[in-house]
Amino acid sequence: MLVIAHRGANKYAPQNTLEAFDIALGQNADGVETDVRTTKDGHLVLCHNSSIKATSDGRGKINEKYLGELFNYDFGSWFGSKFKNTSIATFDDFLQRMKQGGAKLIDIEIKRDKLGKETVERIISKIKEYNLEAEALISSFDGNLLSFSKRVCPEIRTGFLYPFFGTAVKNKLFDPVQNALKNSFDFLLPHRSFINEDLVKRAHAKDIKVMPWTVNDISLINKYSQWGVDGVITDYPDIMIHKLEIL
Repeated sequence: MLVIAHRGANKYAPQNTLEAFDIALGQNADGVETDVRTTKDGHLVLCHNSSIKATSDGRGKINEKYLGELFNYDFGSWFGSKFKNTSIATFDDFLQRMKQGGAKLIDIEIKRDKLGKETVERIISKIKEYNLEAEALISSFDGNLLSFSKRVCPEIRTGFLYPFFGTAVKNKLFDPVQNALKNSFDFLLPHRSFINEDLVKRAHAKDIKVMPWTVNDISLINKYSQWGVDGVITDYPDIMIHKLEIL
């Protein structure tokens, strides 16, 4: 079972910073998950929210700021004084770190925005530049962006995130396995509340992998291991790795 660090080791360092990713790989995480956004001048940077307010000392939306402006903000002090003056991470710096650190899986989440397809093309171009096609997984709540990604570069894996359709799944109005099969998605990435053994079995029968998020409860690991879950996305990679080692 793969252990993927959600926004890096975000309980030990500010989320989506190079420090958080370094710590995650140092804890022997199999890979990391991150969120990519586009600046006003077309650069790719890492941030979960569209605004920088929650994770820096600045305000405003990333797509309304130039990269040079973003470098003026502190993306670390909100987490702790030890991380004062941490810069926003660029996608280039991130991929270089992943290449050096030997990550097995790099989960790159693409957000819905006006530049969705353009962002996909830029991300794929960068992945190819660093020869990380085999490690990359492009994920999104937007199935159309994933389908577009497959058309641009079929060899890069895609992962469908939900519960954007979580309620529909629960009410059996929407079948994630059939949706993944229809759109050639390689992974299903359900919230932990929308996964069961039947889903895993049906997905595996169609050669689709299942990796729930955000799994922070170690009591789930025994069950997931028995079901054959392919990986977990977690805020605590070190704890999950230790749990798996003693199973």
